Amino acid sequence: MCRGREDEEHSELAGDDPAAPLESRAGAGPGARDRRGEGRGLTYDLLVVGGGIQGAAVARDAALRGLRVVLLDRGDLASGTSSRSSKLIHGGIRYLETGQFRLVREALHERALLLELAPEYVRPLPFLIPHYRGEGRSRLAVRAGLALYAALAGKQRLADHRTVGSTEALALEPALRPDGLLGASLYWDAQMDDAQLCVAVAIDAERAGAALHTYTELVRLVPEGSGWRGSFRDVDTGREGEAEARSVVNAAGPWAEDVRGLARPSARAGIRRTRGTHVVLPGFTRERALLLSARRDGRVFFVLPWGDFSLVGTTDVDDGTAPERVKAHPEDIRYLLEETARVLPRHNPGQPPLRAFAGVRSLAHGSAIRPWANSREHRIVEDGSMLTLIGGKYTTHRSLAERVVDRVVRYAGIRAGVCRTRTTPLPGGRAKSIAGLEARHPGRLIAAGSLEITEAEAVYAVQAERARHLEDVLERRTRLWLRADAMRRASERVAAWMAPHLGWDHAARDREVRRVVDALDDERDRIEAALAAPRGGA
Repeated sequence: MCRGREDEEHSELAGDDPAAPLESRAGAGPGARDRRGEGRGLTYDLLVVGGGIQGAAVARDAALRGLRVVLLDRGDLASGTSSRSSKLIHGGIRYLETGQFRLVREALHERALLLELAPEYVRPLPFLIPHYRGEGRSRLAVRAGLALYAALAGKQRLADHRTVGSTEALALEPALRPDGLLGASLYWDAQMDDAQLCVAVAIDAERAGAALHTYTELVRLVPEGSGWRGSFRDVDTGREGEAEARSVVNAAGPWAEDVRGLARPSARAGIRRTRGTHVVLPGFTRERALLLSARRDGRVFFVLPWGDFSLVGTTDVDDGTAPERVKAHPEDIRYLLEETARVLPRHNPGQPPLRAFAGVRSLAHGSAIRPWANSREHRIVEDGSMLTLIGGKYTTHRSLAERVVDRVVRYAGIRAGVCRTRTTPLPGGRAKSIAGLEARHPGRLIAAGSLEITEAEAVYAVQAERARHLEDVLERRTRLWLRADAMRRASERVAAWMAPHLGWDHAARDREVRRVVDALDDERDRIEAALAAPRGGA
């Protein structure tokens, strides 16, 4: 059981009481097995470790096939890398430069499925690539790349790409620097609400019968008989519990080696961890995203429209820091501000961004020297009936989950239905459900500018989306993540709205607010350090 084998498949990505019986709050859903008599130590078909998009997708696929599933995460759903992405569902046009054609084709296919099956969370987005004299990729290279991109998408392409001259490019996006502008190329991809999509996938897994346990850390994992026994602890209360499972899927992302180490202490899974930083700025573009090339190192980065704001990123820097301690580095912040100002001169690189945050990619270690040239294809490491997932992309979370559950079913000899995620829509209606709570929970707060939050949103996040802490709501269930000042202003009011539903007293409310404010203070210090650094020092 402890002999490791690596599988190099091509796929692109990226208030429970755990001592109580491990059963879903939602009860048995479609395809779920009868849970009468379940209790402590029950044998599950599958234990999933990690509540990011990969773990949530595996849990949903398995539960929809009728498997008994339990998912553990030591934090909130999507609290790691899955809420700190560029928030794109895309084929990955830049991967064509490194010949990852199968990866791009699969991602484009999955993009089409997500647009069809999850329209509440995924939407088409037009992109513009400006061409400047002597800078970035040539117009000929971009034109060839877009033609190949369209060919790989086939009938699933969103719209025909086209090339425009400088006059039309400026008419489309007046904020572009006119000096040296030769024209631009236009194409389409898609944008997502990454945290809300991940939460929706996880909650649908629960609806199908999976048991979800957030803020629950796996502390021991040992082979037992033909399966595994896991011991876990609630990180808030210290309460402990156990569960047995025939198979384990380790989808802990940048923590995957730590989880694998519980079963194989000396084993390494071959993970390359890289830091991706984003900043939020006032909106500079109209409705199009910009795909730009940094002058400093030639790396691609994006300026993405989010209502009245622009999300700018990302960087790609090797980082051996413990994943939970990774933050936006001042040099990364400065890099993004300066490179943005080079193409969008209305942006003052000395102006503080509204937010600066970073996530950690867990890549399958390859031979590339530069982090951004490392393959985004996934790797599956097998230790008997435990599968560790490394690498991959957000866009292909569904197809990777299908492969993984196929393997779990084969290995364990479990009778299961066929994969249903290719055709099963992700339930929507979130806004309608929140509106249904407004009569009983009428509170509303204008947090900053166009950003607001309602009491009904906070209550819904707690009651229906597993939010257990103030940060869960402010960062991952609303749009307040776009502005630090909005989060600061809303923190006390939202904590008061959540308190009666989570049993918080005044001291607990104060702790929740302090935790959010301390994190924002640290972010502010990093931004100030970035602005104080000499220009061009990234």
